[in-house]
Amino acid sequence: MTGGPPVIGVLGGYGAVGVAAARVLTAGGGLRLRIGGRDAEAAARCAAALGGAAEGAAADALDDDSLGRFVHGCDVVLNCAGPAYLLGDRPRRAAAAAGADYVDVMDGSGPGGTPADEGTVVLSAGVAPGLSGLLPRLLTEGTGGGAGWPEPGAARFTGYYVSLGAFTRTGATDYLLSMERGYGTPRAQWRDGRVVPGALRAAEECVVPGVPHPVTAHPYLTRELTAQARALGLAEARWYNAFDGRHLLDALNRSRAAGDERAGDVRAGGLAARADAVVRASTLDALGRTPYHVLWGVLESLEPFRRASAEGPVRRRTVLIRGEDGSAMTGVVGAVAAREVARGRVRPGVHRAASVLPPRLVTDALRRHLPGTVVTVSDEAPEREAVAVSPAGDDLEDGVL
Repeated sequence: MTGGPPVIGVLGGYGAVGVAAARVLTAGGGLRLRIGGRDAEAAARCAAALGGAAEGAAADALDDDSLGRFVHGCDVVLNCAGPAYLLGDRPRRAAAAAGADYVDVMDGSGPGGTPADEGTVVLSAGVAPGLSGLLPRLLTEGTGGGAGWPEPGAARFTGYYVSLGAFTRTGATDYLLSMERGYGTPRAQWRDGRVVPGALRAAEECVVPGVPHPVTAHPYLTRELTAQARALGLAEARWYNAFDGRHLLDALNRSRAAGDERAGDVRAGGLAARADAVVRASTLDALGRTPYHVLWGVLESLEPFRRASAEGPVRRRTVLIRGEDGSAMTGVVGAVAAREVARGRVRPGVHRAASVLPPRLVTDALRRHLPGTVVTVSDEAPEREAVAVSPAGDDLEDGVL
């Protein structure tokens, strides 16, 4: 579009996610950045700190005219702004109107359908969804019946996401709405080519590698994992969202008990009150502790379990990703997606990040740009295995994201 190095417009570019993404994009070279946000001076300061390949510009993601001015001349727009429930697909539509490709760390979709004349679009380029959906792809690389591994159709994937840290109000609001708008199916698992509702139950005292304490895990089959299981041909797939502490879990259960989200509830401040409760609860759980984000997955061969005799080895491959800053991790994933799109490595069309990003490219970027982040892939069974269910689990509330 520009005739020179591709221009990537980072919307919300001086926020926690946007700053992390901009640093990754600047470090790779060969790109020009436009840092956007409502405060033009803050955008300019952020751009100046990045160096000569970046400029700052005013951009109000809730104002169509402001968005139009910001995206004009961009080759790719990377949306790191929020809250996503307020923005909807407004930034995506602005990018399409300007002829720019689009990447969003959140869902980036809206009720109006696909914008006209879109080029390349990558959505959900964050931690969960995003990085979470790359785990089964990472673990199935090099299997396919080789090196003693069965085909994916004879393998089971189980994944966990555990985090500890205070929510922002924006993050809490988006989290609540993702629970209530069909992001997945509580208590379900993928088995033999279909979603099986009610197949799993919650687990107390669940031990997950990389997590310092036993946690409470709730099975929640995400649409992201369903798509990956179908594409990879997995026999079974399960996902658990786990909670390190009781305050956040209790707040989410109270929010769920309040009923489905309604437009009137938003206008009356009900959503805001519930988001504030989630912020307080997450802060209490994290009080005096070091924040972390852990994604752990295991791929297991199922043949020994399916035979009448349990003889024979059970092949297992695990992946552990552990970082301290979820916003920074999200920024890295979004930056990798934006760079891949700018380099023409993603075909035109609408994609989810977990389906098109090379898993090892993302994990290498996490290691390189976030030195405190641990990424370990191993064919050795960990010393501490995650527990899928516990007899105490029947007494827990089901279906919490």
